[in-house]
Amino acid sequence: MQAKRTGEARLFRLLIHGLILVSAAAQFALIPVMPVYAHRLGLNGFQQGMVLGATGLATLAVSLPAGTLCDRFGAGRITVAAGLLMALATFGQAFAGSFPLLLAARLAFGAGYGIVWTAGLCWLADVAGPPALGGSIASAGIGGVAGPAVAGALTQHLGLAVPLLASAAGIAAITAGLAALRVSPGPAASRPAAAGGLLVAARDRGVIGAAAAVVIAGLSTGACALLVPAELHAAGASSGRIGLDFAVAGVLFAAGSALTAAAGRRAVRLLVLGVGMLALTAALSLGVLSTTSPAILVMLCLTTAARSVLWTVSYPLAADAAGRRGVGLGAAVGLLNGVWAATAVLGPLAAGLVAEHFSARASFGLTELACAAALAVTVAAARPGHRHRPATRGMNRSLPGVQPAPEPGGRRSPAAAAPPASARLPSRG
Repeated sequence: MQAKRTGEARLFRLLIHGLILVSAAAQFALIPVMPVYAHRLGLNGFQQGMVLGATGLATLAVSLPAGTLCDRFGAGRITVAAGLLMALATFGQAFAGSFPLLLAARLAFGAGYGIVWTAGLCWLADVAGPPALGGSIASAGIGGVAGPAVAGALTQHLGLAVPLLASAAGIAAITAGLAALRVSPGPAASRPAAAGGLLVAARDRGVIGAAAAVVIAGLSTGACALLVPAELHAAGASSGRIGLDFAVAGVLFAAGSALTAAAGRRAVRLLVLGVGMLALTAALSLGVLSTTSPAILVMLCLTTAARSVLWTVSYPLAADAAGRRGVGLGAAVGLLNGVWAATAVLGPLAAGLVAEHFSARASFGLTELACAAALAVTVAAARPGHRHRPATRGMNRSLPGVQPAPEPGGRRSPAAAAPPASARLPSRG
């Protein structure tokens, strides 16, 4: 019986990681083929921005409610429903013949995507334990690499519908497998989130810095997702080539995230976040100075590498603060996902409007200014007057041989007896 339960837990872990991988691939697969949609459906810059930002808009609407529901009632059924929604939405996108249908399909997909990134991760932590969440980082990274490359190649040779139908079939099959499993979820979070608790946690400088990092990551992702393919396409690059370029950037993201996580306690600091935010903001200057293909590609690689650091550090910082303030795990994940979603909506919309009325260089400049403002907020929050303890215990517990630091006087804190919230959080890929 014990062997059967162990086998089911392993299969469950594999299926959840597979769902994250395929959903991330489907999310980023749109980037290299967006110029094809624009040509086929006659989309202007603002409409393209709406399509790219639709996932973020839907995620913004569902992340915090999904996290709160997970804290109260568990996450299994919510995750299965989200997988089914993503499969149906991806199937609908394959046959979308107009802008309203395409936008509706992306909104539905975004709702499922946001729930999986909240409820799915909580379910994984409940059933398989915090160490299993490490695979979610790699899964999302692989999906982010494979999605643009495969979608670009298949679209170029077989048409737009083929990669979408393949993604829909994959998501549906994995969701069916999860629904068929009879794994026993752990208890719901012991501390359901309350609005007051969230407000208290939001005043913590770790949360402020993490949110600012997510703002920069989200805005730069949206701008690059819209403008980089358009500029490369205008220079004569095919969908397959654009997908390959984004795949190379995705490899850099995966490598940067792995190196940052391997650094352990030394990486989970506001200083590391600040350096990453500064590097990303500076890299956007390349797009302001020139929109030639070499400059755009170097900017894409540099900003993607910097984002890998921001995502890997921001979640543990915010989760540690949430644990200290008595906010549940689901609410902590949902809160940061909601911040990301807001920027994922504003990024492509603003970039599309500015590029349509001015130029791509102006859009990159506006994004750089917004990132600089978020960096300034982080610097202000990091002043010595703000009380904060480094979020090290959660990441240290996931690294072999590293133990939590003792409290002053040689005693370990009560939190050391059980994995804190930050031990249960991966980084977004």
